[in-house]
Amino acid sequence: MKIFTISDKKEEKFLRTKTANFDFSKYAKKDIDELIKKMKISMLKANGIGLSANQIGLNIQLFTKNKKRKNRWKRISYYF
Repeated sequence: MKIFTISDKKEEKFLRTKTANFDFSKYAKKDIDELIKKMKISMLKANGIGLSANQIGLNIQLFTKNKKRKNRWKRISYYF
C-alpha cells in the first residue's frame, strides 16, 4: 500500500479532506481484519507508530497504531 504524503499536491488535498464514518455493517469481519492487517504492515514498513486509512487513499475514519507498554510495543487498532 502506498502511503500518501503532503509533498504531493493531489495527495495533500485528499489528506485534508474530511473522512467518512466507517460503517462496519457494510463489510464482513474477514474483510475488515484483512484491511487492518495490511494497514499494520504498511505502518511497520514505514517505521511508523500510527497510520490512518486516508493515508493509504481510503476515505474512512479508521486508524491503527502501536502503543508502548512495559518497554514493549503492542499493536492496537482503533476504529471511528
